[in-house]
Amino acid sequence: MNWTLIEALAAGGNLAYTVLMLYERRVGWLFGIGASALGMALFLHQQVYAQVLLNGFYMVMGAYGWWSWGKGDNGELPISRRPLPFHLVIIGLGTVLTVSLALGLKFLPDARHTGLDGFATAFSLLATWLLARKVLENWAYWIVADAVAIVLYSLIGLWWYVGLYVIYVGLSTSALVRWHRSWKAAQG
Repeated sequence: MNWTLIEALAAGGNLAYTVLMLYERRVGWLFGIGASALGMALFLHQQVYAQVLLNGFYMVMGAYGWWSWGKGDNGELPISRRPLPFHLVIIGLGTVLTVSLALGLKFLPDARHTGLDGFATAFSLLATWLLARKVLENWAYWIVADAVAIVLYSLIGLWWYVGLYVIYVGLSTSALVRWHRSWKAAQG
């Protein structure tokens, strides 16, 4: 199987998904589902098992995001913000999930880079859920999770993904600014 081609196609689909999310385009969820299916196969081949689970979760959340974004008034879910105590709970949950995943992955004899895999997976899971609910701060979580993923993908030699995640950090920063402007304008 041509894993480099699969990696390139998954990276391209994920890039399309992220750009469409930046502009709040619901169709982006469909690109995310397809790219995640390719990602599952790729990460299984690379033996980074939390990333396999993460991409399976992305597929489920893609369906949820598609549904959720179509539920608001006028068929659109509005951008919202959450207070600091909410984010402290999310960070605490992410920390517990990171440690749990890293420890669980240690039981798989061929699992690689379990701490990085656990962190990138835990905070990506949470960021995806926040994105599906259109919580503005999801983009800050993505910036951190993607920076850790860059290190992970560098260590395993997935250079298309390294490039993609470098772009993701820039897009997430841009999306954070763009969504903040939209949220602020909607307030009034």
